Amino acid sequence: MPIGKRRFLAVILVVILFLGAGSAQAAEFSAAMITKAGGMDIPGKVYVKGDKMRSEIQAAGHPVINILRPDKKVAWIIMPQQKAYMEMPINAGTQQQMLTLSEQQKAKLKKLGNETIDGYTCDKYATTMDHHGKSMKAFVWIPPDLGVPIKIVAEDGSFSMEYKEIRPGGVEDSRFEPPQDYTKMKMPFAMPQGK
Repeated sequence: MPIGKRRFLAVILVVILFLGAGSAQAAEFSAAMITKAGGMDIPGKVYVKGDKMRSEIQAAGHPVINILRPDKKVAWIIMPQQKAYMEMPINAGTQQQMLTLSEQQKAKLKKLGNETIDGYTCDKYATTMDHHGKSMKAFVWIPPDLGVPIKIVAEDGSFSMEYKEIRPGGVEDSRFEPPQDYTKMKMPFAMPQGK
């Protein structure tokens, strides 16, 4: 797998871990997801049910599905064209080393006020997040009734993510499992591991 694609997949997985980190009490919903990174607009979909999260995007022209399952301590990257998936163990240490909203991170949130995003009244925060050992300043919008960030914007404009057309309820449990007829593959690159 080319380095560029590896880095792209790693960035997307980091975003999924970040979004899932605060979702223990999240509502059940689906939404369109718009990510802007590296000068690209990346459309996708997201599904949330409690602490489970699934995102579907196009990575380098190919569909990629990421499923975050904190209850099973794994994240899956599903590749429909190859009928395959990769499994990455996750734990608090993994998330700490990536981009997370841990309890320590929540303590760093500075509330700036309230704004309405896609019809949801959100608490807007400024924060500094750790991303592979580097600090990144960002703004985060969290509606209290959903419990997950629905918009994240890097202060330097290098990255943004926003949920639109949020539809409450109706998310099937099967969306949070890899297809049974897909082959499990090894990760082609190392991700940070926690202690």
